[in-house]
Amino acid sequence: MKKKFSWGTGVVIAFIIFMGITVTTGIYLMNQDVQLVTDDYYDKEIAYQQHIDNVARTTELSSQEIILFDGRFVIIKMPVEFSGKNISGNIYFYRPSDSKLDIRLLFSPDDKNQQIIPVERLQKGFWRLKLSWTMEGKEYFSERPININ
Repeated sequence: MKKKFSWGTGVVIAFIIFMGITVTTGIYLMNQDVQLVTDDYYDKEIAYQQHIDNVARTTELSSQEIILFDGRFVIIKMPVEFSGKNISGNIYFYRPSDSKLDIRLLFSPDDKNQQIIPVERLQKGFWRLKLSWTMEGKEYFSERPININ
């Protein structure tokens, strides 16, 4: 005896297949690793106007070539008007493709008003170097992309 395949059975089978695909897709997507640009994205968005002011203050300096890269070293050189002043800040090596590789260092220029950082420890590829510093209560910010080969 042969069973007939009715349209009602087809609808039920189509519904079961649809639900199976939907549930499988949902489970798959929920288990994906989502990396935001930064963990505290919303807090940083609120402070963005201050960042804009810091960048604007930096563009008013006598020298715009603050972060130099020669392939082996990153050289951070402060403009001449910063000579003899108390400067403190942070250097942030940001790796857009993998936040686990990001590195933060203290910025402390030497008596020549510069800091030299070897890049041999860094993985090859694209990096964005972000420098923020304070001098006499004023904050500054400079950024430069670098590609390590």
